Amino acid sequence: MTDPGQHIDAFGRPKPEPEPKVPQSLLVARWLWIGTVLIGIVQAFVQLADRTRLITELRQLNPELSQQELDAAANSGIMFALLLKALLLMVYVMLTKRLLEGRNWSRVVLTVFGGFGVFNALITVLTVGVFGTAMIQELTGIGVSWFDALFSLVVAGIEVAAIVFMFRSDANRYIRESGQRFRAAGYQPRLGRPWR
Repeated sequence: MTDPGQHIDAFGRPKPEPEPKVPQSLLVARWLWIGTVLIGIVQAFVQLADRTRLITELRQLNPELSQQELDAAANSGIMFALLLKALLLMVYVMLTKRLLEGRNWSRVVLTVFGGFGVFNALITVLTVGVFGTAMIQELTGIGVSWFDALFSLVVAGIEVAAIVFMFRSDANRYIRESGQRFRAAGYQPRLGRPWR
């Protein structure tokens, strides 16, 4: 039985409601999120390309290591950093895919990630500004330059822009309607409980 006003096909079956179009603001937010990770990958390549600096920092942290052990540690660090960035890219692609499907939980997770990123950028800039790069190098053994601080500010700005785009009125409407569609379809989360 069909409801009044419901569209039916040639066989009298109710036609499903057409999927609403993903708003432009969510598409922009998706590419901003992916862009932050890609920018981070570029920064990692730039930092990791300076192998001499890596070896110097490792030597300062652990002076009793031989050159062969320093080379192995540098190689391991580079591989770990690149694998971590690749994993982060996959996570962001999955989260933004869910965002375009209208899943509010992915928007919340991305907002939390962005909040941590902005907080980290502000702490980095304040630390470099207050203590200076030489003091940080002396205290931690890790070199943080003004380039790193400014770079983190740029990424934080992109993250703030992505958050703003995710919460624009058209994005809010789309996510609200998507939630209603999931509930109307009787979506069952994996835990076996009905959608709430």
